[in-house]
Amino acid sequence: MRAGLLSDPKVIAVLNEEFVCTSIIIDDLQKLAERDELAKKLAAEWEYPVEMMFVTRQGAVAAKLNSYKDFPGMHPDVSAPPGKRFAVQGDEHAHSTVFLNCIAQHFGRK
Repeated sequence: MRAGLLSDPKVIAVLNEEFVCTSIIIDDLQKLAERDELAKKLAAEWEYPVEMMFVTRQGAVAAKLNSYKDFPGMHPDVSAPPGKRFAVQGDEHAHSTVFLNCIAQHFGRK
């Protein structure tokens, strides 16, 4: 996700302007879930391999995007050795479109 989606200026702008963003590794989230109710909710919602969750102020999951289920193909920088790049599989910008459409659908903005 970071190589493609999270390097798109439109996506970065939406995240910076509209959301409070954080990141956590699932192992750390599961440890935190032992003593924190929000972490417990998020851990229960998490699906392999990478999950982007949009959580309301009340702690409810409003929307999710999964790197395997929701994004077409793989960005050419993902899993490539340093200095190498795989061939583009489909529209390289499709991930941004999926993200922006999710934001528009669930939060009324794009």
